[in-house]
Amino acid sequence: MKSFFRLRSLQISRRIQLNLVLLASALLGVSGSVIAASTVDLYQEQVVVSQNASQKEQNEAIQSSFARLLVRVTGITQVLEYPTVIDELKQGSKYLATFRFEPSDVFFTNVLGEKVPTKLMNLTFDKKTVDAFLVQNRLPVWGEKRPDVLFWIADRLEGQDHILADAEESRLATIVAEQTDIRGIPYLLPIMDLTDSLTLSFSELYGLFSQDIEVASERYKPEAILTGRVLAGSDENSYQADWLMLFKGERLRLPTVTGTLDEVIAQGVDLVAQRLSEQYALILDPLMLGNLTLKVSDIQSLGEFAALESYLRTINIITKATVRSFSGTDVEFNVEISGDQSQLQDVLALDGQLSPVEEVSLEAQLDNRLVFQWQEKK
Repeated sequence: MKSFFRLRSLQISRRIQLNLVLLASALLGVSGSVIAASTVDLYQEQVVVSQNASQKEQNEAIQSSFARLLVRVTGITQVLEYPTVIDELKQGSKYLATFRFEPSDVFFTNVLGEKVPTKLMNLTFDKKTVDAFLVQNRLPVWGEKRPDVLFWIADRLEGQDHILADAEESRLATIVAEQTDIRGIPYLLPIMDLTDSLTLSFSELYGLFSQDIEVASERYKPEAILTGRVLAGSDENSYQADWLMLFKGERLRLPTVTGTLDEVIAQGVDLVAQRLSEQYALILDPLMLGNLTLKVSDIQSLGEFAALESYLRTINIITKATVRSFSGTDVEFNVEISGDQSQLQDVLALDGQLSPVEEVSLEAQLDNRLVFQWQEKK
């Protein structure tokens, strides 16, 4: 009975501490809000080759870079298994817009154990031709505006309880950065200040208790959450991990994965990329176009109208947008989309540039019309 009251007292004390911290944050004007989405550079690649690389070595580097790019743009690793993609990988150089060499401080080791100097290939692939290839083969195209994902990772890799935090310099942090960059996933890590520490304990995170994790994540306002625990395996280079993704009310659990640290982290990132690709990537079929009216209010100047037109051109699901009418600060567009209305709404919701306005009239619903308010970029 005494142990019960002691536990209850600790729980109440912890709750009081948390409430005081949250109140202090509010009084000091500390904001937990972050941008819901980020723009990712999908069509750039870097690869290290030997200083005197042959044409064959350079072609192989371009091929491997093109393969990584296709996975990043589609969001799915299975894209490399399609016969048309397998054949096209050998033609990766024809999708290049530019490439250049830069100095590199990396050294390779040859079969004789000698150090070989290297150089860095900077490759820029042409977005239009890459996207056209994917569209032609009815493969998904995931745009450059992508939702931010909050990562909560608990580990005991150094023999003690640890939660991966923002601005941390560790091997685990480096691998997370590398794997998310490969897949084009913008991510953030908890800052692990007093608020985080009081809101979510190591044991709650390590146990993958989704309700506790969601509460702790509220201050970051992420579009999706990846949570996991990482353990050292039986030998020096062996690890295991359990992953759970929280997204739009779903709880997607990945069975325990094993491998190198890079491999088990890559599995978690792959879970995120696959699910977000399903939500936001589009199969742009020219034969399956839809039409709707897009009304945007609060356009205060010619400059804002030009910015709106420019913004609509960046939305990959929109194949054509023409002005239908002006009325005061409102402008209506006839919009042609390759996809459905809900997909367009998901894509537009990513960065909050257009804020949805609910239309309740039957006329508006029958008119297949979406209404938004323009949010000026700061």
